[in-house]
Amino acid sequence: MGNTSLARPTITTSLNDVLTSQKIDVVILAVKSFHTPTIIKLLQSASKTSPTVLCLQNGVDNEDLLSDAFGIENVIPGTVTSAVSISKIGAVNVDRERGIGIAAGHPYSLEIWKALNAAGFHTLLYPNAKAMKWSKLITNILANATAAICDIKPNEIFEHDRLFRLEITAIEETLTVMKGMQLPIVRLPRTPSHWLAFAIKRLPPWSYRSTLTNRVSKGRGAKYPSLHADLLANREHSEISYLNGTVHRHAKALGLAAPVNNGLANILSEIVTGKIPWGEYRHKPDRLADSLLSGDF
Repeated sequence: MGNTSLARPTITTSLNDVLTSQKIDVVILAVKSFHTPTIIKLLQSASKTSPTVLCLQNGVDNEDLLSDAFGIENVIPGTVTSAVSISKIGAVNVDRERGIGIAAGHPYSLEIWKALNAAGFHTLLYPNAKAMKWSKLITNILANATAAICDIKPNEIFEHDRLFRLEITAIEETLTVMKGMQLPIVRLPRTPSHWLAFAIKRLPPWSYRSTLTNRVSKGRGAKYPSLHADLLANREHSEISYLNGTVHRHAKALGLAAPVNNGLANILSEIVTGKIPWGEYRHKPDRLADSLLSGDF
């Protein structure tokens, strides 16, 4: 897409000023999932009417929170598959360009699709919003929590026999939950979610291990996986409960089990909150494998 600069962008820190002084068609929500409750309160206090929200957040539960607050008719699920980072204030980098998915069916869906494509974004419409979001969740989970807990790169995970097996198990648990919810895997914009699901379901691990290593290592560009980046930045919150944690919660609701996702969620949550020192697992992949396989979490 090249470089695009806005000479005089309009920037505000007051939602109230924007919502009361301008006609806003759609609010695009792209904050971390743990900020969703705060954003809902801000929008409710700033607007007398329920805004239409395009939810581009990771995870599969934000839309439910937004629907409870503003009505399901005012929420448009979406997903971003491009790898994006911020190098400095005002500078957004596209580390790996892929695209955007938008749920079809809302009165604004087609107009948003047209606008984003006209702006140069590879954008697709999806009739099954939940399938779209859960298919993206698979890519968010892969080599994310493990990289954070052990402070290692994604390719090191796939080169480690035991961690590789656990990563695949975490995805298998997710696919089982999707099957229980009768959700198909969909092809996301330029993202191998469909290929990954097919490989894990139908092929022996040795046949796709090398390909998966290369795709995941290159897929995120130069940026760290999100959970790893948050931990390195010493943030006091983590999206782990909205990723691996949500797989466990939905599995439990269906009468299923997702022990690997549950273990990863619990361990990383305890590291983030300081209940256990990061050094207990940092650069110790076998320690993590032992904990997950023994249920010691």
